[in-house]
Amino acid sequence: MTCGGFLQFDWPNNLTRKKIGDNKHPKREALNLLFEAANNCVNQVIDTKLIKKLNKYSDYLTLGVDSKKTKVATTHKHIGQLHAELVVLLDLKKEKYYWSGKSYPTNNQEKGLVRIEDLGTHFIDLKIGKTMILGCHDLAIFNPRSKNATGWRKQVNEQFKRTAQQEKPKLVLHHPHTTVKKMTWWNSWQYLQRTLPCIESYAGAGCYFESDREKSKWDTLEKILLTTKKGHTIDFIRR
Repeated sequence: MTCGGFLQFDWPNNLTRKKIGDNKHPKREALNLLFEAANNCVNQVIDTKLIKKLNKYSDYLTLGVDSKKTKVATTHKHIGQLHAELVVLLDLKKEKYYWSGKSYPTNNQEKGLVRIEDLGTHFIDLKIGKTMILGCHDLAIFNPRSKNATGWRKQVNEQFKRTAQQEKPKLVLHHPHTTVKKMTWWNSWQYLQRTLPCIESYAGAGCYFESDREKSKWDTLEKILLTTKKGHTIDFIRR
């Protein structure tokens, strides 16, 4: 697993707001252009030779793949520019890609994020069991405070939970961009387990860094690791 925005691709030159339409309900043509650009970015890094090396040790690999933007995505930063935050799961044995992306943007980025409206893309049938992949803020759907959501957010929130209950995932993979506070995702993970007792394991990956928060206010890395996983995991820490 990697963090959100692990790879970044250039925004397609011909993809305008007009072509996108409503970014919360984007046109299929616009999404196809984004997935094509993101796929090309991944292929520049993960070639067949590397896949053969990786699949000696792992069956799957997930990557956070964002369009390039001027600010790193965090829950409190305003990002009004058009951008995409995608996630791809690679089946290294079959060399098959499964694409999804953020469906539940923060309030500060909802005017700029091209949202993945198809919630079914978050659920993948793998030999290890049904797996749910989440973009950064998608996990906040399971925060108890999300019950106060209104409008289209309430609809997405309720639909996502219904879909998850129907799909019954065993494993959840979460791709935040940054995590330096243990409580950022704690309540969401706890409520998710109560809502979906079918879940046996989960894990979150993220950068242990936030430029606009004093380091003295960060929780320790050990606490972050303990509160963002359940089940048999191995932590890979890149310094």
